[in-house]
Amino acid sequence: MILTVVILIRTLIIYTILLIAMRLMGKRQIGQLEVTDLVTTFILSEIATLPIENPDMPIINAMIPIIVLLTFEVVSSTILSKNPKMKNIFSSRPGYLIYKGKIDQSELTKNRISLDELISELRQNNVTDISEVNYAILEQDGKITVIPKSDHRPLTPKDMNLKVKDDGLSHIIISNGVINDHGLKVVQKDRNWLFKELQKRQKTAKDIYLMTITDASKINIIPKETGTKRKK
Repeated sequence: MILTVVILIRTLIIYTILLIAMRLMGKRQIGQLEVTDLVTTFILSEIATLPIENPDMPIINAMIPIIVLLTFEVVSSTILSKNPKMKNIFSSRPGYLIYKGKIDQSELTKNRISLDELISELRQNNVTDISEVNYAILEQDGKITVIPKSDHRPLTPKDMNLKVKDDGLSHIIISNGVINDHGLKVVQKDRNWLFKELQKRQKTAKDIYLMTITDASKINIIPKETGTKRKK
């Protein structure tokens, strides 16, 4: 029983340390891992398991290398961001898989990307015909950016000489009956304003499943469903 409690406490400590480390390393770590980031993440995960699997191991033995790796990663990221030439040594440069409408076969071979994989990526970017593509760029994080030819790009209001009002971002004010004070602060509103808006609609916060407001003060409300579910 004591051993179980010790392992639980050690796990929570390591989890907290890793959580702080990943936050300090930045959001970029979560969705856009480069080679150096990936290596650091793997090492951190291996180090973190050691004091959990071995209760006799002092937890400081895991904390020290985690802190060292975190410090190295933060310092190296700062240096590399200020020195692009050095960054290219540790990270691959973006590669043109399609350049000005022409497939670069050597680049595909170099990055071990088959034509099937390329076409699959194009489909995921809503492109069904490879001849419509002007550029396909393999980014440093492994994602492929697809830029269609000008005559295959979607029309925009600018192309049609139309002026469109920009409502800005949409911010959550109420989520499943709970008031989001942070969202109110972002749009420079307060609860008094919110209660007045709800009163106009004869609603309370508990009646609302989702309420959003844009930067242009456009309000959207989705009430909670009541009663039985609709029959299919």
